[in-house]
Amino acid sequence: MTGPQGDRLVVSRTDGPHWMLAAVLLCVAGGFFWMALAATQQSPRVAGWVFGGISGVLGLNLIVRSLKKPVRNELVIEPTGISRVIGGVAWVLRWDELRAASVVTGTRERADHQVVLFPADDRFESPSRSLVRIGDGGFLVAGLELYETEVSRVRELLAKHVGVRPERVPDTPVPVPPPVRAAVPEWVPPPVEPSGSVTIHVNGWNRVLLRWLRFFALMIEVGLGAVIEFGPRNGIRTACLVVFIAVFVGMSWVAVLEQQSRSRKSRVLLELSAAGLRWTTYYRKFTVSWAEIAELRLPSGHLEFRPAADGFPLDRPDLDPLRLGDGWYRMPRTLSATAVRQFETHIRSVLPAGVPLALGLR
Repeated sequence: MTGPQGDRLVVSRTDGPHWMLAAVLLCVAGGFFWMALAATQQSPRVAGWVFGGISGVLGLNLIVRSLKKPVRNELVIEPTGISRVIGGVAWVLRWDELRAASVVTGTRERADHQVVLFPADDRFESPSRSLVRIGDGGFLVAGLELYETEVSRVRELLAKHVGVRPERVPDTPVPVPPPVRAAVPEWVPPPVEPSGSVTIHVNGWNRVLLRWLRFFALMIEVGLGAVIEFGPRNGIRTACLVVFIAVFVGMSWVAVLEQQSRSRKSRVLLELSAAGLRWTTYYRKFTVSWAEIAELRLPSGHLEFRPAADGFPLDRPDLDPLRLGDGWYRMPRTLSATAVRQFETHIRSVLPAGVPLALGLR
């Protein structure tokens, strides 16, 4: 949403209220409740109350969210300067602090337009995480992409106050002839090719430890069951019965959690291959190639990588939520102890020769 006021322009990404959707859900809930009250059979009555209750709860939740004041997410361009508002003001730059600006597009397919600012002082330091250095003295306004209809107006206002650089054009790759292999004797073995991909269950449990835990729990339950069945009828039997129930409930809960970690919606997979890293969940999927990574580390189960190019935040705005303050990127979820061991075992075997990667695991 964009709000122009003369020479002032507000590019807003603030979430608005959800009144219309809430009204639709409440109407749907009312229809289900009417069906439940009018039905003469048990099945339609139960279905009406269940689905009506679900729709009503969702509608009421949207109403509560709409009553709350939304967190502002805006880029403001005005005669005095340019500012970024995330909740409160994140940063403000006067026009005399800038020497140029640009509206650029990343090199990836379907990349969005983004604003890049070039401070007049080469020693300029970013005052906020939402202003990211991308090389050549430029700073990317991160976390806010422009729609196609907003580009011309933003570029027009920037041109009134500061020099506008042309939009960045992706570098055209120069074709390189394939290297000529020198003749080798027949007895020399061929070079080892990188192995296939390895899929790691990020939130997977240790199967061996789980088997031993189930075995010991079974032994405890057998012993307690014998005491309960054949032991004296006193306080010891009561205590054994309480412990037996506690162990049974605990192991049942462990089984539920382990099963849930392997379900389709909860499973998190990390695929290592010669192409790069691939992160897959039920709701999200992304890939980072080895050519985009300069260094990799694994501190305390957190898989992190440092981009090889300064323009990585511009080319991959979809990964901006993963960016840390020091320029590194952290995967969304911590690797379990089992996943860490699998990662350390397989990471080197999937790296093809010549990959520009400085691997540092700690």
